[in-house]
Amino acid sequence: AVVVMSCSIPHRILRDVVRRNCLARKITGLAATYMSSAKDSGLSYQAAVCTELKKPLVIQKLPLLPLKSTEVRVDVHYCGVNFADFLVCRGLYQEQPPIPFTPGMEFTGSVLEVGPNVTAIRKGDRVIGVSYFGAMAEQETVLVTAAAGAAGLAAVDFASHILNTKVIAAAGTDEKCELAVQKGAVASINYTTKNLKEELKKLTANKGVNVVFDAVGGDIFKDAFSSLAWEGRIVVVGFAGGNIPSVPANLLLLKNVAAMGIYWGRYQHEDFPTFSRSIMSAVQYCQEGRIKPWVGAVYKLQQCNFRANFVRTQCSDARERSTIFAMSSGQSRCAVAVIRVSGPASSKTLIRLTGQRALPPARAAALRPLLDPGTGERLDMALVLWFPGPRSYTGEDCCELHVHGGPAVLSGVLQALACSPGLQPAEAGEFTKRAFLNGKLDLTEVEGLGDLIHAETEAQRRQALRQMSGDLGHLYRGWSERLTRCLAHAEAYIDFSEDDNIEEGILDQVDSDVRALQSEIDLHLHDSRRGERLRDGVHVAIVGPPNAGKSSLLNRICQKPAAIVSPTAGTTRDVVEMALNLGGYPVLLSDTAGLRETCDPVEREGVRRARERLCQADVAVLVLDATELLSERTNAVLPFLRDHLSRVTVDGSDEHQAEASSALADSIVVCNKTDLVQLEERDKLHLVLEEQGLHQVCLLSCKTGSGFDDFLCLLGEQVEKMCGNPLAGSPSLTQARHRLHLHNCAQALTEYHHYRELDLVLATEQLRVALRQLGKITGKVGAEEILEVIFRDFCIGK
Repeated sequence: AVVVMSCSIPHRILRDVVRRNCLARKITGLAATYMSSAKDSGLSYQAAVCTELKKPLVIQKLPLLPLKSTEVRVDVHYCGVNFADFLVCRGLYQEQPPIPFTPGMEFTGSVLEVGPNVTAIRKGDRVIGVSYFGAMAEQETVLVTAAAGAAGLAAVDFASHILNTKVIAAAGTDEKCELAVQKGAVASINYTTKNLKEELKKLTANKGVNVVFDAVGGDIFKDAFSSLAWEGRIVVVGFAGGNIPSVPANLLLLKNVAAMGIYWGRYQHEDFPTFSRSIMSAVQYCQEGRIKPWVGAVYKLQQCNFRANFVRTQCSDARERSTIFAMSSGQSRCAVAVIRVSGPASSKTLIRLTGQRALPPARAAALRPLLDPGTGERLDMALVLWFPGPRSYTGEDCCELHVHGGPAVLSGVLQALACSPGLQPAEAGEFTKRAFLNGKLDLTEVEGLGDLIHAETEAQRRQALRQMSGDLGHLYRGWSERLTRCLAHAEAYIDFSEDDNIEEGILDQVDSDVRALQSEIDLHLHDSRRGERLRDGVHVAIVGPPNAGKSSLLNRICQKPAAIVSPTAGTTRDVVEMALNLGGYPVLLSDTAGLRETCDPVEREGVRRARERLCQADVAVLVLDATELLSERTNAVLPFLRDHLSRVTVDGSDEHQAEASSALADSIVVCNKTDLVQLEERDKLHLVLEEQGLHQVCLLSCKTGSGFDDFLCLLGEQVEKMCGNPLAGSPSLTQARHRLHLHNCAQALTEYHHYRELDLVLATEQLRVALRQLGKITGKVGAEEILEVIFRDFCIGK
């Protein structure tokens, strides 16, 4: 489909493409060297500019360049945006304009200004730029692949109504085939559900086609090439499928066929008269009503990045328009397994597998036999469900097969699907990726789904389910809407500040709204660790002197011998980590080396790692030997504890004693080996510690288990305090990616206030930067560079 966007095309790309052919020539049809918006003051115009390849377009105001004698200035009404423009922005096109540039090489508009040496064009003339089509004879049979694409529809229209040829359209969906037939094709082939070669044999009575117009490449090109008639011609115009094919030269001799390429843009440089005549011919045919361009959708300039995604997903991308299948219920043996199919061939696949003439009722389970399409053998009795798009998980036509989970049954059904035309195995996360590309999920919801799949605790499940339900995305979209309103008001003031229609105090309101939004984002960032702890686990570090019972405590918490326990001091050298579920919250427990001064280089490295792990910990558990603690005088207990904590966090120097005391107050102090202490001494020790302000103290014995339940209760309360209730309050930030973009957004809002008094235009640009950072979180802006990272963590079938 051709996507048309109401916008202005900047000078530089068309200057580079066209001006060299216009100098010292009499222009007969094309006037597109310089362009501006009719609404502009004559000094500048708005344009969607590609400032960096593979990045979102940026809407900018550009100055008008002086008009030369052989040039004209055009007010662009509409700019055609096709798949080639998407390739240009990705740096994948055969000719690449210098950066920065604005995509869009086809346009319509009216002449605003004419250079003194231009005589064939007058101010007010309407002008157009179109595509070029290769020649063919009347009454020949023409095959057009990607027939619902921009070039394909133009080829079908031109070949049918101008050259009076018999056109066979080939496309990837039934809807696209129907569109090509509406434009004049006498027949169509859906090459995702049918064999292209076999269908062409039927339609041409084994004679083959005279001309192939191919924009896909890959296997489609090879099938089309082998279907050529005697002295047939194949015209290559692109490789939308992403795979560039090759043809052995000897095959050209078998039927005396010819292969040629058509790149219309080169005619501007090599044969400008032909370039001009082709445009004038197209304009004439349009005026006579013999051909009519197809408009797939219309977008405003501000929607340039959204329409680029539309072009990318709707044009001839062989992978994204294919039908995929995979087992969604996991690979282990089970009573019932679920196989999911998604894509345009889902309906025909379901009919073929069940041997029925019609599809089952939508979104209702139906018991059907599953048959091998090749032999007709029954494979299983299954529950089948049909989900027509867009009301499906992926937004496409989908079906699910609930089959018996035995390996033989699964192997037979999956093999039958693999042999079905147009089907291919799904990649990891591809179903969810399609749901995202079709607007069923935003990136925060996708990440929530991934977290839900990997959730191991109740708290993780609750948080992931809340994020997957859209709470976090709703928060970020709300901020984006408010920021968009601020940006619109600021730009309105810049453009129309001299008009009476601008309300007084509009900029003060913008400043106030930006400050309020900045405050909310800062608060959200301040609370960011809560959600990340829930997702990744609360880090608990067990530290203390050698032989105090740290490894014994780890083993008792984990209820298994995870660490080596020995009466020899310094047994633990490296960090021993264990993940566990503590009261529904994820915890990552670390046992560390005993803290002491040592000359042993291996033990010294263990001590260094212990200190490093404590710096990264959310909760510190300081384990001490109760018998050693009691050997100290009562009034020396607190200095003794400070000394132990100082060895962990700092070098024990006097200037760090205050920091050690503060850290001690946030730690859990465990006095181990109480089985070696008399009861009255335990009570005395507990009283002394409380008098010193240490309320998070546990007296326990790892050997007997006495006091262990109280310790677990205290640790659980600390973990719950750090994670909070995932269902209460505003949704929590869960990804480091979110924190990065929110930090950049907050920084841009700070820059807005800095530039506010200096230059409102520069300040407004900071609002645009902040808005773009928010858009990256939900995937509305610049999602492609992070998609693969997100979806590669999904399992096959999801």
